[in-house]
Amino acid sequence: MDLEKKRKKHCKGRRKGEGKVERRFGICDLPDEILQLIITSLRTKEAIRTSILSKRWQHLWKGISKIELKEGKLKERKQFMHFVTRLLVACNCSGLKKFSLSCNVRKDANLVNEWLCGFINPKIEELSLQFEEIQEPLIFPDQLFTCATLTNFHLDMPYIFKLPSSIHFQCLQTLSLSNIIFPDTSTQQLFSGCPALEDLYLLDCNLKNVQALRICSPLLRRIYIWEIEDDECDIDGLDVSNCCEVLINGNNLKSFHYQGDCVNEYFVYDSSLVIDASIQIHERLEYYLKSDPTWQIAAGNFTFRLLKMLPNVEKLSMSGTSIKALSRTRSLLGQLPLFCNLAELALDLDRYSSIKLSYLALLTLLQNSPCLQVLKFQGGLSLAKDKANCISDPLPVCFSTTLKMIEITGITWKKDELFAIKILLKAGTVLDKLRIQSSCIRSKELYKQILNYPKSSMDCKIEF
Repeated sequence: MDLEKKRKKHCKGRRKGEGKVERRFGICDLPDEILQLIITSLRTKEAIRTSILSKRWQHLWKGISKIELKEGKLKERKQFMHFVTRLLVACNCSGLKKFSLSCNVRKDANLVNEWLCGFINPKIEELSLQFEEIQEPLIFPDQLFTCATLTNFHLDMPYIFKLPSSIHFQCLQTLSLSNIIFPDTSTQQLFSGCPALEDLYLLDCNLKNVQALRICSPLLRRIYIWEIEDDECDIDGLDVSNCCEVLINGNNLKSFHYQGDCVNEYFVYDSSLVIDASIQIHERLEYYLKSDPTWQIAAGNFTFRLLKMLPNVEKLSMSGTSIKALSRTRSLLGQLPLFCNLAELALDLDRYSSIKLSYLALLTLLQNSPCLQVLKFQGGLSLAKDKANCISDPLPVCFSTTLKMIEITGITWKKDELFAIKILLKAGTVLDKLRIQSSCIRSKELYKQILNYPKSSMDCKIEF
């Protein structure tokens, strides 16, 4: 006997010789709309399994508003393809608001295209697509590019992204594109058709077919760029023939984050509101810096141009490679802006070597940051004894006025690292805290040694 019949029998009222039966409210008393919301919160396969509960539940799942599909093991591929095709036929996709699909395409591009046309409706709100092993072009329905309800769109596809002549994402707030190969100048229409865009992620996308690109959205607040040069590139020099100039206009841009190999050129205009920034030149660039002097200039100029566009930044993160590359361009260091609002500077260092406190770019940044409060060395720090006076000649203003905390992680307790710590303790006259993190076996022993180092700030606490 199903649950519905049991409920009706339980709620019949009086029985002979018994008092009034108290009626209890159960999940089956909820209207279909509420039950569908509950089913939607489940995983797709679990939602479908609710159809066995009773006749009433048999078709409720077909009106769910969220579907998530992900291909599993290779031996289960045929089963997965069959399942998705059957689901498309059985499900009412007109009310679908969230759709996620992750699969290998291979020779089944036509079938995947049918899925895209079936599951993507004009009322979709969140769409996440991840495709691999693509052998033939994927065709997206035209209604996708004029969808008035889409707010979040993620596409991961190592293939050419064919774009229609008309694109207008009226409500799109978050756009994440990974491994996309942009076709040509039609790429511009994609970024021009997002008037409500707030967050943009460009992750290892290929812009070699695009000479120039303008990203302009009045509401754009955050942009994340991650790019790696093709593994087949010539390490003896930087090929700028396929370089794309990306112009970013953001009157409300708050965050700018770059990580990569300086593949393209980026120009940020109206960036006076940017308060959070990251410049992470990829560490494999170290190989280029050692083998070809032209890379020193290219990487240093790239870093300089980005810093020049971020005069009001409050929180800045840079890779050790960025600092080292910028240090090679001595003529540009004097043109760096004064970072009067910079309160936190974090240096994400390389796996193979710690950063030197004597690097010219680092010293210049410290001298140009009069209000710096927090300084982080994430991955190590070193200083040779013959460079002992580098930090005090002249002493950056922040060391005697605002610098309250220094954090050092990942050190291995080499002599040059200990010497760098000693110099920082001597230079920080208003320092409140020096925080050190290490997994070295001799950490406790050397920690006691650091406690005996002379400190210019008597209020400075050393945390281990």
